[in-house]
Amino acid sequence: MCGRFTLRTPLTVLSQQFLFEVSSELGAAGLAPRYNIAPTQEIAVVRRAADADRRELALVCWGLVPSWSKDMKSAASMINARAETAATKPAFRAAFACRRCLVLTDGYFEWEAVGRQRVPHYYELASRQPFAFAGLWESWHGAKGAAMPLETATILTTTANDLAATLHERMPVILQPADYDLWLDPATSREQLAALLVPYPAGQMQERVVSSRVNSVRHDDAECLADEPRLF
Repeated sequence: MCGRFTLRTPLTVLSQQFLFEVSSELGAAGLAPRYNIAPTQEIAVVRRAADADRRELALVCWGLVPSWSKDMKSAASMINARAETAATKPAFRAAFACRRCLVLTDGYFEWEAVGRQRVPHYYELASRQPFAFAGLWESWHGAKGAAMPLETATILTTTANDLAATLHERMPVILQPADYDLWLDPATSREQLAALLVPYPAGQMQERVVSSRVNSVRHDDAECLADEPRLF
């Protein structure tokens, strides 16, 4: 499961780590730091460019809308796709075959129920470096009068590792940097892809309790990641 995440890393750092070119338009504007990215909002993904010789950064909506969908109602319910079935499920199989992407992030949230409270936990790499979720993207042409197609994406999930399993049985698929090219290449076999969709090593991650401010999608600032004392 992945229902909220962050992307605070500067664009210049992201471009160096994920090897994409920054357009002059986006370079001038940059990427605003995000501390509480929620479903249906804009997210940053890296994918193969149309000429297939380079990677490109794209801003898409979080919540996949299949190309054949009649409307956008499915978006909020398709923020995640199970890695075990994405290759065959009708909503995801076309994207899984040829429209895979890297969803850029530096951490994600999961919640613990403590009495009536929802206590947020933040998961990140032990190195505190940005990383990539395995994602799929789609282009939807169904909006009448739209000048451009709507581009959307979903995040793949897998069985939780020992760290994440304390709160949820699922976790987002976190890719190793050495596997980025393999994931993005449309020629990669289904067997090779399946080998990438595994739990990230728990020993390379860390977790902490953060402010309940993140519980509301209205809040998107650094205070969302403030450490909270464990009262339980």
